[in-house]
Amino acid sequence: MLAGVGKIGRIGSAGTGSAGLVLEGFQSVWATTTSPETVTIPCQNVGTFNAVIEWGDGTANSTVTTYNDLDLAHEYATAGDHTIKITGLFPNIKFHNGGDKLKIKKVLNLGDVGWSILDRAFYGCRNLTDFTAGSTDTSAVTEMAVMFRDCDALINLDLSNFDTSSAINMQFMFRDCDALTSIIGVEDFDITSFITTSSLTSFLTVGKMTTAQYDALLINFEAQAVYSGLTPSFGASTYTGGGAAATARAALIASDGWTISDGGIA
Repeated sequence: MLAGVGKIGRIGSAGTGSAGLVLEGFQSVWATTTSPETVTIPCQNVGTFNAVIEWGDGTANSTVTTYNDLDLAHEYATAGDHTIKITGLFPNIKFHNGGDKLKIKKVLNLGDVGWSILDRAFYGCRNLTDFTAGSTDTSAVTEMAVMFRDCDALINLDLSNFDTSSAINMQFMFRDCDALTSIIGVEDFDITSFITTSSLTSFLTVGKMTTAQYDALLINFEAQAVYSGLTPSFGASTYTGGGAAATARAALIASDGWTISDGGIA
C-alpha cells in the first residue's frame, strides 16, 4: 500500500444547523422516561479529557478530566428529551452495545472536541434516528471499526466533512444498519491509511447508499492508492452499469484484488 494524503482539511469548531442555528462542540439528544433518571456518557481509556458538559436542564455544568470521571453521569429530575453539549477535549465515546445505548436519540453535531478514536462509538444505539457530523474534526481518528453497528433506526447519516484520512480500520462500520438508505459524504472517504485486508470487511451489510453515492464512492476509491486484497461489503447498494462507476469497480477487483459484495447494477 502506498501512503495516502488526506483530502479533507480541518474545519472550525462552529457549524450551522437548520434555520441557521450555530452548533459548537459535541451536541446530542438523550431521552429519559422516568423521574428521576440518570444518564451516563460512556468513554474508554484513550486520550486526554478536559471537557465541560452542559446537561441542558438548567443545572450546573460538569467538568470531566478522565474517561471514568464520576461527572460523566447526571440525574435528570424530569423525564423527556435532553440536549447535552460537550466542549473542550473529549477524545472518544464508546457505547459498545451497552450502558445507556437506548437513551441517545440524535447527534446534532459531532463537534471539534479532539476526537482520537471512534471504534464501537455508537454500537447498539438502536434508538439513534439522526446523525450529523456537522462541524467536526476527525482528522486524528485512527479507528472507526463497528462505529454504527446495529443502529437500526438510522435511515440516513450526514457525514459531510468527515475526515477519514488517518483511519486504519472501518470494518463493520455500518453493519446491520437495516434501515439505511443514504450515507451523505461516504463517497468522499479517504481509505489510504488502511493496513490490513480486513479494514473494510462488512463495512455495510444490510442497508444501502444511494446509487449516486455508491457510484461516486467506487470512482473515488479506485482513484486512491488503496490497500490490496480488501473484501468490502456495500450492502444492497447498487451502481450504474456501463459507466465510470462500473469501470472503477472492475478495476478494484482486477487490479487491486478486491472482492466486492453489493446489490449489483441499478
